[in-house]
Parts: sequence; structure tokens; C-alpha cells
Amino acid sequence: HGHRGCRGLLPENSIPAFQKAIDIGCHYLEMDVVITEDQEVLVSHEPWLNHEICLAPDGQKLTPSNEKSYNLYEMTYAQIKQIDCGSIGHPRFPLQRAMRCYKPSLREMIDNMENYTKTRGLLPIAYNIEVKRVPKDDGFFHPNGEEFSKLVINVLKEKKVLHRSMFQSFDIECMQIARRIAPELRLSFLVDNDKSIEENFKDLGFFTPVYGPYFKQITPEMVDYAGSKGVKIIPWTVNEESDMLRLIEMGVAGLISDYPDRVVGLKSRI
Repeated sequence: HGHRGCRGLLPENSIPAFQKAIDIGCHYLEMDVVITEDQEVLVSHEPWLNHEICLAPDGQKLTPSNEKSYNLYEMTYAQIKQIDCGSIGHPRFPLQRAMRCYKPSLREMIDNMENYTKTRGLLPIAYNIEVKRVPKDDGFFHPNGEEFSKLVINVLKEKKVLHRSMFQSFDIECMQIARRIAPELRLSFLVDNDKSIEENFKDLGFFTPVYGPYFKQITPEMVDYAGSKGVKIIPWTVNEESDMLRLIEMGVAGLISDYPDRVVGLKSRI
């Protein structure tokens, strides 16, 4: 799974990064989504302009202290498309090639990727969509879980890619809502806590086809338990080859990486 496209190589959650991930050989494009003022599902990790990767609408540099005042839930998609979120590069990803990019809508991104694969005679790509909902921010940075989940799922249905998509979230309520309104949609339960896999699924109330822990939390016992329940483990975000190799040998079903080229290169040598 190309994490945010291929964040290690090109600006995150951008159309060029997703195209590059396809070229590299990814099976899934992993991305985050938020909601705009005009109810467009937007491909973005934060519901504001991140100072590390974006400039302000007037082209000025952002800071950690003022970035959250640029609330994407209070901007229209037309406004957001004018904002540069790629030309300054990323301070934590030195190999990333900087280029002017904007945050695309989920609709536009899917249209572009469907056309990109079709015109090149490639197999259709799959989509791994992370819903970035924090309950305490409902009504300020995003809608409530019900509306948020429905907006995302409606786009996947409209674009006829629901069968090639995976819905993932750390938010338990969104996972439960997605299961109720689109039972045919593949779900991945993301976790980042010290609870056991048994405890996390007990909190959720059901088993999902995929379980997504932070890669450092994975143990052979976790993999065995997941397998006994018919659950596949796809960890986030694995960037070093030594970790990739260890997890592949442990039996994970996939890897989410900022450097999918490293995963593909490693697989070819195994």
C-alpha cells in the first residue's frame, strides 16, 4: 500500500504521488480524507493546512501556532485547490521531490487514477481510504461520524469502486457505521494503543477483515490470533527494509509504506 501515495518520494496525498505509486507497482493507494465546507471529500491527512507541507493561501509560510486557523472544513474545494501543498518539500522526507501540488478531492483523485490505469493498460488499482475523524472535533474540523462516513462511502459508490476499496479508521464509531451502511465494504480497524488484539476487537464489537496496528506493535502471537479469526494484518507505516523483511517473514498480509519502491525491491529479492 503506497502511504499517502509515496510520501517518501513525492508530496503526500497528491495526484503525482498516487500516479507514481501505481508506476512502482502498488496494489493499493492509501490516503486520508477530510471534509470541506461544501461537503466535498478531500484527500488530506489534517483538516487544516499543515505548516510542514503547505503554504498559506497568500503564499506565506505557515507556523505550528497558526496552521490550525486554516480550517479546511471552513473552505470550499475551489479555494483549497488554489493552495500550494508541495513546493516547499517535507523536512522529514529528504528524498521527496518538491513540486507545486494541491489537495485533490476523492472524486477527482479516483477519476484520475481510473483513467491513468486504463490508458496504460494496467490492472485497476485498489483504494485504502482512512477516515480522519476525532469525535471531540465534530462540528468544528469535520462532521459527525455518521455524516462523515456516508459522504466517503457515497463517493466510492458513485465512482463504482466500492468493491475495490477499503475503509479504515482509528475511530470505532466510524467503523461501526461503515459496517452498517455498506456491509459489502472491506474494513480495516486501525489501532495505536497498548491493548491486545483481543481487547481492541472486543471494544469494536466485531472482527474486521483487516487489522492495522503500528508496525512496532506486531508480535507472532498477534499474527497467529488474527489468523485464527480470519483476520489479515496490514501494519502502518513501514519504511526500513529490515522491518519490512521481519514483518513479511512473520506473516503479515501487506505493508503500508512511504517508500513502496523499497517494498517492491525487497520482494523481488526474497
